[in-house]
Amino acid sequence: MTQHFVSFIDDIWNKFPTFKNIKNTDLTNHNLLWTLEEYKKANYVNFKTGKKELYRLSILIEDFAVKHNTPLVATFETEARYKYVENRYMEILDKISHAWIIGNFNNPELAPHPPSSAEVISCDGTNISPMWIVLTKGEKGPFGLVAEDIGDHEYRGFFTSNENILKKVIEDINEQLKIKITV
Repeated sequence: MTQHFVSFIDDIWNKFPTFKNIKNTDLTNHNLLWTLEEYKKANYVNFKTGKKELYRLSILIEDFAVKHNTPLVATFETEARYKYVENRYMEILDKISHAWIIGNFNNPELAPHPPSSAEVISCDGTNISPMWIVLTKGEKGPFGLVAEDIGDHEYRGFFTSNENILKKVIEDINEQLKIKITV
């Protein structure tokens, strides 16, 4: 079993220290509203930002998963955060091949009748609890966002299409939650 830091994001950056030192990109600059293709082309982008920007990026990733019928991994810090997007997610889950919905849920059966292609997993008591992660798979491999709630409605993290980094993200989640995500 791997030794884990208190912070999930620090676990990842400890494995890839050069990426932690990449200058943050300002996602709030409305003149720079990147498309998903621009994010993927950049390969790796650090940020410190608020919910609005992460919500927009999450929708871009989720829409890609629906359009291409690819698996999706999504984490939620609280049940309330899932409830905010529940109706949208019920539609998404009906349109994609497989999904892992992971959250700091008191009730792992949060969705009334999720499709059989969706796994709902609680991460209560792990360092995954404060994470906002949305991952899917493109033609060149997995990509997505990994962000940690640092308080005051701010998040620090990254978007990447670097397969090695995302492999480690998925390995850490699989190890801690005793599941098998295959994106």
